[in-house]
Amino acid sequence: MMAVRSTPNVINFVGAEERRATARARGHIKPRPLSRQEVDRIFKRAAEKKPVVKVDLAEGDQILVTAGPFKDFQGEVIEVSGERNKLKALLSIFGRETPVELEFSQISKQS
Repeated sequence: MMAVRSTPNVINFVGAEERRATARARGHIKPRPLSRQEVDRIFKRAAEKKPVVKVDLAEGDQILVTAGPFKDFQGEVIEVSGERNKLKALLSIFGRETPVELEFSQISKQS
């Protein structure tokens, strides 16, 4: 509880302060309940899931970068993260194998 009270601007975010009539010190913080609209908005946002893009890529596959700062570089996939729509690939940059994180939209699979 002390961590919440000592963090700047958290108390005002969490609830409304009831001022004491006699003292200049902070009053009691009374949390405000969420409105029905706020609850519905939170549940709606939680229910919306981003579609997971299925890509026919696996570790060891050869790719060609088609967009972004590494356009026209070729490399080898070392890790695929379908939930994040990204992958890691080893690209040869200045003669050295360098791991680079790319989005699926930036690459094409080489046959």
